[in-house]
Amino acid sequence: MNSKTKSSSFLEIYQTEIAPQLQCLDIILKSMDEPLNATEASEALYITEVEVKDIMRHLNISVIDRKAFLKIMNVASSPICRLYQRERDIGSPHVYTQEEISYIYAIPIDTINQVCEDLGLIELTAYTLPDLFSRVNMQPADFTRY
Repeated sequence: MNSKTKSSSFLEIYQTEIAPQLQCLDIILKSMDEPLNATEASEALYITEVEVKDIMRHLNISVIDRKAFLKIMNVASSPICRLYQRERDIGSPHVYTQEEISYIYAIPIDTINQVCEDLGLIELTAYTLPDLFSRVNMQPADFTRY
């Protein structure tokens, strides 16, 4: 099978693409002693420096501290920021609905419903998501959809 058409589980995508980015953002937020400059913020958020400066101007942010960093994340355009925004939109519950998982991770609801039925999953939590994600197959071209 050609590697360009080989599908992967969403768990692989989550572990290799999403989780490292989330961990990096978490570390930045927890360890930020000094304000970031626009270049550092752009690298952390996977957006351009121009976008950071435009957001700062639009939101009247002069210094990128923790609070400002989150405000920028709330409107930035990168996939990881959009994922964060969708999670924030639903309020980060401890138990998710199938629709919420579909929305947060941009996975078709039919796929989520079928996998949940196949696995007999009723509650979706941080503990059951790896099982769910391991059964959701995606093409490499879909990797940046989140």
